[in-house]
Amino acid sequence: MTETCIALLDRLRDDGVIRLDHHAAALVRRDAVTGEPFTTLGEALLWLVDEGIVSDEELDAIDELSESEAAFAGNATRRQALAEMDALMERKLDEYVKRARHESLKAAFPGPSWVWLGGAAAAVIVAAWYLFGPATPPQCGDDDVRKTLRTSIYSNRVQQIARNPWTGGPAPSDLLQATYSAVKEVGYLPADRSRACSATLTVAGKSSAIAYILKPNDDGEMTIIGADPRVVRVRYGQTDKNGKMLDVGQPAGATQLAAAFERGADAFETPTRSAERLAAMNRQRQRMGQPAETDTRSVRSIYPVGDCKALGGEKWSCRLQAEFRDRLMSAIGRSDWQVMEGDFSFVQKGSTWEVGENFSRQYMDARVRARVGDLKGDEAAARLEAIQQQRPDDSAGKGAPRQHEARPVQNY
Repeated sequence: MTETCIALLDRLRDDGVIRLDHHAAALVRRDAVTGEPFTTLGEALLWLVDEGIVSDEELDAIDELSESEAAFAGNATRRQALAEMDALMERKLDEYVKRARHESLKAAFPGPSWVWLGGAAAAVIVAAWYLFGPATPPQCGDDDVRKTLRTSIYSNRVQQIARNPWTGGPAPSDLLQATYSAVKEVGYLPADRSRACSATLTVAGKSSAIAYILKPNDDGEMTIIGADPRVVRVRYGQTDKNGKMLDVGQPAGATQLAAAFERGADAFETPTRSAERLAAMNRQRQRMGQPAETDTRSVRSIYPVGDCKALGGEKWSCRLQAEFRDRLMSAIGRSDWQVMEGDFSFVQKGSTWEVGENFSRQYMDARVRARVGDLKGDEAAARLEAIQQQRPDDSAGKGAPRQHEARPVQNY
């Protein structure tokens, strides 16, 4: 490590951008680093992060200080280092995307380029077929569907890397070689001409379950929409033989239960919604290249799974599925919205319904299960739910295992 590098580290320390222990840890490694690993403040800050000397959380704190201490003289160095680091990250990302796109196109379209000029006509035919649209969506395993899925997943992956170059997951070039197996139809809803499908996606030898919906958009174009397999199971699995959705959630009904659940979730989440915390979250999203949050809901897509079970005294236990905003999982690069499912207590008060006294604990349990499911899989989440069900004073009665009287949801 050259004297120029050490001078940059000294400046970051002297102006309060990094701490003394950060500076000391960097100097310990100077003899092991040959050459000049960085020549600007931004490169030095990124090197400190890459070396694990400055953590992601500490980098977020530096970013927040650049906003809150704008009036201090030393803040100029902090802002300069962050700006230079962001510019460097953008350059690295551009190089990565160009290289990945070039490699993936070579792998997908081998041979002389003129051979593929005829493919443009085929692409136009496919687009026109989707544009004018058939009376019903295509079948789940049609070749055109597979091709569109492959290119859509590739595009989404490139955009994900653009937001966070260090996110884990497969290379975009691998996604163009993805294979699909065990393709099945989960359900078809004639009312909105939508067909739900499930499949196993294999990328670079690793397999995962996926789901997607084929339906026309407002302009009549046939589209493919990625979906969570659990959501598809509930939405499209609760239908009669004619494809009509069952009126689940009785005796309250889906609308009443969703409204009561949303009120309960909002009451649970309100104490954590400080203006300072939301502002910090938005600054973090901006640094990662994500737009500021405009959706203020705590939960969405609330839907009953079967009917409710009477507990006596106007009390009911109802199983629901919903998506909740999970800032913790979002902070580690997972989805902003997580899918939860569980049994929740409700109380009937005349013509209105409210959540029961155990709702807060049930809601928290469901959130924890959702995180476990996202990180460890559905089986791990199911085992955790079985453990949670054995605790006393739950909605289904003093520690008794739940025997939920729900209409069965079809498996796929």
